[in-house]
Amino acid sequence: MRILALATAVLMLAAGCADADRNPVADAVVPPSRPPAAPASPGPKLTIDSPNGLKGPVGALIPTGLHDPQGDEYVIYGVTGGGPRSPKDFGFAIGFREPKNKVTADDSLTEWVGSPSAPGFHPMNGQKELGDGSVQPAYGYYAGTPATITVQEAGRPIQAHLARWSHDPTITVFWFDPADVHDDDRWAQLAAYDASGNRLPDGRILRM
Repeated sequence: MRILALATAVLMLAAGCADADRNPVADAVVPPSRPPAAPASPGPKLTIDSPNGLKGPVGALIPTGLHDPQGDEYVIYGVTGGGPRSPKDFGFAIGFREPKNKVTADDSLTEWVGSPSAPGFHPMNGQKELGDGSVQPAYGYYAGTPATITVQEAGRPIQAHLARWSHDPTITVFWFDPADVHDDDRWAQLAAYDASGNRLPDGRILRM
């Protein structure tokens, strides 16, 4: 009985400490970030068809909420083996997830100058119009944890979708919904901001 009473007291103490107060985030100068996407579990027997000897996924697949004409969702995921200096250098690939848990990669991006984890932006892939008339979203990654990433299109701000990389949450993957884009040839001022609206380091901004 004494052991049972002790166990009950421990459980009541744990329950009383379960919830902690959370400080509200300060208002941002830039528009608030879209909610980060929750990484999807790769699931059982995931197969990846990737070009150029890339290996992955590293971490969980990141769902974009965007689909190709067949209804398959575009996903972004970490890869290794694409860096020019070391097979351990990481990058990201975009592809679509088909039935039976198969992912076919369309293209990938890696950093080829300096460290892939240096703070700031790294080379990103621009929006692509595919042969079937669909549009593959522009995407990239930022080494850091910005609250908001925006780009100016002829003076009109467009906000990116964000997701933390499950393998390394200090890396933020971002992409732009083609429905928000009118003319990506007129993009300028890609920028990342913290929750207070302060601009974060740019890094090496380069669109492929």
